[in-house]
Amino acid sequence: MNKLLMIVVTSLLLAGCAPTATQTENAKLRQAYSTCIIKAEGSPDKVASCQTILDVLKQEQEHKQFAEQETVRVVDYQRCLTARKTGDGQAYAADCGKIWQEIRSNNSPKPAN
Repeated sequence: MNKLLMIVVTSLLLAGCAPTATQTENAKLRQAYSTCIIKAEGSPDKVASCQTILDVLKQEQEHKQFAEQETVRVVDYQRCLTARKTGDGQAYAADCGKIWQEIRSNNSPKPAN
């Protein structure tokens, strides 16, 4: 009886540690966003299409802070590109490049430890 009880308790504890379908789906959404950003290569239209993934990530508590910070970066990048087109392109080119590098580095694959 004790062995059976111990097996049941151990099973329940291990099941609690296993990632749920929602966690797996959220991780896939985060990966999809990172892939979208990497493939966008700075193109304003492609970057804007990545925004829909961020909107979904904002709804998940686990990724809400990341999604909100990333939204600010993307909006800053889009504003920079608009200013670059309408104003002094050379003056904004470096700034836009810095913002884009920040977005890319935040979404690059992390090296395995």
